[in-house]
Amino acid sequence: MLLMTLIIVAVMLVGFFLMTTEQIHHINRAAVAMVCGVIAWVLYMFKGGEFIHLMHGGEFAEFQAGLGLTGDSLKYFVADHIVAKYIGEACSVILFLIATNTIVEVLHNNGVFDSLVDWLRMRNSRIFLWIISLLTFVISANVDNLTTVVLMMSIITQIVRNHYQRVIYVCAIMVAACMGGCFTAIGDMTSVMLWVHGLITPSAYATGLFLPAFTTMCVFNVLIGAKLHGRVELFSSISRYKGDDSPWASWQKIALLILGIAGLWFIPSFHYMTKLPPFLGSLTVLALVWAVEGLFNLERNGNVLLVQRHHFRSAEFIGMRLILYFLGVSLGVGALAECGALDFVGCWLEDNIDNVYVYGIAVGILSSVMDNVPLMMAGMNLFPLDTAVGSTSEFVQNGIYWQLLSFCCASGGCLLFVGTLAGQAILEVEKIRLKWYFRNYLWRALAAWAAGLAVFWFTH
Repeated sequence: MLLMTLIIVAVMLVGFFLMTTEQIHHINRAAVAMVCGVIAWVLYMFKGGEFIHLMHGGEFAEFQAGLGLTGDSLKYFVADHIVAKYIGEACSVILFLIATNTIVEVLHNNGVFDSLVDWLRMRNSRIFLWIISLLTFVISANVDNLTTVVLMMSIITQIVRNHYQRVIYVCAIMVAACMGGCFTAIGDMTSVMLWVHGLITPSAYATGLFLPAFTTMCVFNVLIGAKLHGRVELFSSISRYKGDDSPWASWQKIALLILGIAGLWFIPSFHYMTKLPPFLGSLTVLALVWAVEGLFNLERNGNVLLVQRHHFRSAEFIGMRLILYFLGVSLGVGALAECGALDFVGCWLEDNIDNVYVYGIAVGILSSVMDNVPLMMAGMNLFPLDTAVGSTSEFVQNGIYWQLLSFCCASGGCLLFVGTLAGQAILEVEKIRLKWYFRNYLWRALAAWAAGLAVFWFTH
């Protein structure tokens, strides 16, 4: 059993390495995640009996007695009670992201964000930096980082002509998106995972992480703002979508924007009141947004030109590729948890280190070179949720560990840009030079993370 566990761990480590280095070998990370996840479970089945008796002995005995089977009962138990659990948890997050991303797409396709291009055309380079960062921070608190980054880059490229200035602004957008996404339960895939697993509650989580996240963004802006001098070099004219359909009135755009944002913030309340999964709330909000869009577009009778807006090629990250990638990672990390590898690592850490800040810093460093989604999943499975009444440990619901894990994953993902899909989208579009990156960006991002971590320690 030990040998098979080591083989499963080796398969997943190779997979994580290939996912991280996608920019080098150009093998689709979703394909790598799916293949490695399936291989890990096939290997698990070779020693399935031993793994099950180690992790689910009592449950399997009850299942076998109730089913009345002997030969294939082990396979049925793994398929119906173990693998299905991880697929169900992944699908809850996926459905939530599909709904929230579609809400943003509906707003974008109907020109709700077009007025931002006019409003943001300003000359003062440092004021522009702060406004674009704060706007990104707010938007990312409501939708995932990748969607926010792609949206803000589509705006920036219509405004800023100078490539050097644009690179500085997209770096600020990256940090603001990661920080805005990590302080709310609906702002990023990683925080949604914590919420879906019951490790956090939205209000306590946001209260605990707002100051560290906001401090990190502000410190980075102060440091990177020193690179900006003079005025913003603007395009002389705005290039935007011009369709045959007549544009909406301003009040219609504002109404749909308010409905979308209010609906996203209503999702935690929906979950609190009904105890139903969060994705059902997000699907309900999407349905309302679609209904209002249909009413506003009644005269145009669903003109197909409404969905023919320009998108970056990096938008291919969103959609089926992201879904399959997340599903593959969930399967792979699930296999690591079920073979006992993550339990072993968690016990070793508690026995030899027993300091959540060391765990957080280590996760942050790793997430700078590895994708933060599998790291977050692994970190969540290292330690069980402490459900003891009156417990003051770091692993209770809303405990320090879960908040620190999310904050450090987000901060670490900003460091090298390869730790998040949003960062890789920026690298693909802007072609940032490595020499410039290390000289001008990396140390500033590290300093901002250190400042945010200090605020986290002080407030907790």
